[in-house]
Amino acid sequence: MTGAWERILDKYGQRVAVVRDGAETLCRAFLQPALETREDWFQSLPTPLGTVRRDQWLYLGPPEVSLDGLGDGYVAWNNTQFEVRAAQPVCLGEDTIYWWALLAVRDPEPEDGPGETA
Repeated sequence: MTGAWERILDKYGQRVAVVRDGAETLCRAFLQPALETREDWFQSLPTPLGTVRRDQWLYLGPPEVSLDGLGDGYVAWNNTQFEVRAAQPVCLGEDTIYWWALLAVRDPEPEDGPGETA
């Protein structure tokens, strides 16, 4: 089963980077928006300080690139960084066949502005 999954990812997956402790691991994974169908749910939410993104993304990745204990790490794709909200290996018997995760777009790093110190 793992060989079939690897061939599917090679052919149809996106190129992503999993960044852990500053080290980047390149791989192929499926990364797609997880759309909500409820009427009261919106991709972005207006707040007094501006809009906040609430969209979530589904990640299905290779078994050899663990998302466990990523900490401050992230998944990068298409000039966007994603934080891991939840992740778990999906197993067949004793073998991990892929990683499932729910991702959220990371807030951009704040830039130093007037009155801020580095």
